[in-house]
Amino acid sequence: MARYTHKVDEKGRLFLPARLRPQIGNEVVVTVSLQEGYLSIYTVPAYEAVKRQIESLPGTDPRVRRMRLEIIGEATFCSLDSQGRISISRELWDLIEVSPGEEVSLSDLDDTMLLCSLKSHLERRATQIPLGDLDLSTYEITGIV
Repeated sequence: MARYTHKVDEKGRLFLPARLRPQIGNEVVVTVSLQEGYLSIYTVPAYEAVKRQIESLPGTDPRVRRMRLEIIGEATFCSLDSQGRISISRELWDLIEVSPGEEVSLSDLDDTMLLCSLKSHLERRATQIPLGDLDLSTYEITGIV
């Protein structure tokens, strides 16, 4: 797991690092993220699992309908080309305010990746409360230093 910086090419394609390709396979799903200003990139099995969970929720709940509309409705299946690039629609790039030629930040979270503009990533980092200052005592996670 790591964070990568890449430039979006003039055709809206994004290079996915060779190191990630064995876990990704030949196809990913790109969609809206719960994290504002980000897109989520899922492996197909991870996306299908999320989709099943969302679809099992009651459609009478307006929050569920919105989640379906944004996460399922905006989802795009993207095949990796021979150079390991995926082509992301202009509409999805617009959601995170990224244009061709701009740099993006790609965070590998195992079977999911988060994608945002490098500019917004750096702005968030500069304004966030340091991780060490957060009260994480309610989460019984050992081994973090």
